[in-house]
Amino acid sequence: MKFLKDNTIVDIMEATPDDSEELLTLFKQIGSESTFLIMDKNGLGISLEEEKEYLRKANESITTKYFVAKVKDKIVGDCGIKGHKSPKTKHNVDLGISVLKDYWNKGLGTILMEHTINYARITGEIKNIYLEVREDNDNAIKLYENMGFKKVGVMPDKIYLDGKYYNELIFLLQI
Repeated sequence: MKFLKDNTIVDIMEATPDDSEELLTLFKQIGSESTFLIMDKNGLGISLEEEKEYLRKANESITTKYFVAKVKDKIVGDCGIKGHKSPKTKHNVDLGISVLKDYWNKGLGTILMEHTINYARITGEIKNIYLEVREDNDNAIKLYENMGFKKVGVMPDKIYLDGKYYNELIFLLQI
């Protein structure tokens, strides 16, 4: 149990296949609330069974994990890491995070990131956590830098939105 800045109680836990339907609904809502994410109002564009299978595999993996934030048993945010399969790169994971707009600027992103990073540290297998962020997502960049991430690269014109190209920044946290 953790507390947000407004004293709302939040629980962080590993997602299970039973969370799949709620997560797919959450992704559609989050995708409609922000243009900073790859998903949009259509969510991830995957089926319920695909989401259940992803979470089943994540529960069995060490380097792929998916965490959810719940307020009063309702999922309001998520953070996950996805591992690489190659023996040469299996010490690397990619991180993704999303939070409902009603919970922005309340500390939920920090809580989710701390939980996920702490998990990565205790695995003994993960050495590098990478993430990508659109260059104009100032709040996210500030969060990532506060968590210790460093900018290590730029992918020019990775995102095309409303007639404009945006660069994606690549950030790394070595643990």
